[in-house]
Amino acid sequence: MLVQVTIENFLSFRDETTFSMLGANSDVSHLAHLAVDVAGKGKSLLPVAAIYGANAAGKSNLIKAIDFAQDLIVEGTRSGKAILVPTFKLGDYSKKPSKFEFIFTYGNALYSYGFTFNSGQILEEWLYGVPPNKKREVQYFDRTTSESKETKIEYGSILRGKGDKEKQFLEFIAKGTRSNQLFLTEAVDRNVTILMPIVHWFKRVLTIIPSDPRSIGLEIGILSSEEFTSFLGKFLKFSGTGIDSISVEEVALDFDAHFPEMPVNMREELNQQLAESNEDSIIMLENMPGKRYLLMKRDGGQLSLMQLKTKHLNDKDQLVEFSIEEESEGTQRLINLIPALFILKNKSEKVVLLDELDCRLHPLLSRQFLEFFLQCKTEESKNQLIFTTHDTNLLDLKLLRRDEIWLVEKNKQGGSHLYSLAEFKIRPDLKVGKGYLDGRFGAIPFFGDISTLGWLNCETESPAIKVKA
Repeated sequence: MLVQVTIENFLSFRDETTFSMLGANSDVSHLAHLAVDVAGKGKSLLPVAAIYGANAAGKSNLIKAIDFAQDLIVEGTRSGKAILVPTFKLGDYSKKPSKFEFIFTYGNALYSYGFTFNSGQILEEWLYGVPPNKKREVQYFDRTTSESKETKIEYGSILRGKGDKEKQFLEFIAKGTRSNQLFLTEAVDRNVTILMPIVHWFKRVLTIIPSDPRSIGLEIGILSSEEFTSFLGKFLKFSGTGIDSISVEEVALDFDAHFPEMPVNMREELNQQLAESNEDSIIMLENMPGKRYLLMKRDGGQLSLMQLKTKHLNDKDQLVEFSIEEESEGTQRLINLIPALFILKNKSEKVVLLDELDCRLHPLLSRQFLEFFLQCKTEESKNQLIFTTHDTNLLDLKLLRRDEIWLVEKNKQGGSHLYSLAEFKIRPDLKVGKGYLDGRFGAIPFFGDISTLGWLNCETESPAIKVKA
C-alpha cells in the first residue's frame, strides 16, 4: 500500500510536496475504511483519496509525476541518453535537481525509496526499510554520484550480507551502473533478489490509468477469464448503458480483406513488428480513424485480428451486435474503467491511480463506481484507489473521510501544492461540496472581470446589478 509520495521540481511542483495516504487521528468517521497498523504500530492507511483542484492546478501532474518515476524505475534508461525530466519552468530550475521519494508497504515490509536527479545523472539514491518480522528500520543502500559521474554506494548489512562474495558482487554492479541509471534497477536486472520486491511493487502493484485510456487488457481479459467477462457484462447492464453483453471477435488476419487501403509501408512495418514479437504478443493499430484494432500473434505464428463487440436487445428481444466505436464516449470510458474496478474488488494488492474519474461519466455513475469499491473493501484488503476529479457530488462526508479528500492549488509563482481537508475544522453535517464551490477550502478557479475583455455590448451600473444595452 502507498503510504506517501514526495515530489520536488517536477512539472508544476516547484517546492517539495508530499501526498499522504496516512489516516489522520483527528478524523474518527468511517473507521471501517482504515487499514490499521499496516505502516507501523498505530498508523492507519486509507483505501481511497479524491483529489480536487482548479483546471491546471496540478492534479494530473501528480499522476504524471508518479508515472514518470514508475517508468524510470521499471524500464530504466539507455546508455548515453539524457533523462527527459520536465522540471518547473517558471523560473531558473532546469539545472536544479528533481526529487522523488516513495514510502510504501509490500509483503509485510515497509520501504522508503527515493532519488534525486537531473537530466544528466542520478545524483543521490537511497533505500531504507523495515523488513518482515523486524521492528526497526534498516539501511539497504545509499548511493551518490559525483560531478565526474563516479558512483559510490554504502551498503547496509541486510544487503551486504556476511560474506565477501556478496559485497564484491554489489561492488561489481555499482561499477557497472551508469550515472543516468538507478542502482535499484541495475541490481534487480542482475538478479539481486532481496531488492526485487521494491521493483515488483512499482511494476505489479502500482497501476496508472490516464484520463483517456485505451486498455489492450480488455480483449485479453475477455478471452482468458469468464469471471472478468461476466463482471464486465453485469456492470454495464447495471449501469444502464443498454448493453446486454460484451465479447471479442477474433478472426484470422487478412490484410487485403481487412485493410485494403492500408499504405504498403505501414503494412511492412506491422509485419516486421509481428515477426519480431513473441507468441501471444499484442499490437494496437494506431492512426486508424474511428476504429479500435488489435493484432495478436498466436501459436505457430498465426496472426489474429481482434475487435471488441457489444450486444444490445432490439424490440424483438434479439441480440444486435455493435462495434465498440458505435457506443457513446461515456460508455467507452466506462468500459475502459471497469477492469480497474475488477482488480480492486479482488484480494490482490493494487494501488490504482486514476486521472479524471468523472471524465464523460454521469455524476451518479461516478458515485456508484466509488461506492462499489468501498463496499467491496474488507479488513484484509490492501487495495487503494486514488483519483482526480471535478465531481463535487463525491464531496460528501457520508461517503468519504476528511483525510480522504485532497486539494491542489497553485501559488502566485505557479507552483502547485497539496493539502488535505483534514487540515480544516468542519462540522460533520457540513455540505462539503457547496463549501468547496463557495471557496471555503481554496483550490477553485478565480475569474477576472469579464467586462474587461471588451466582448460584451453592455454596461454594468454600480452598485445595482443593472444592465443597459
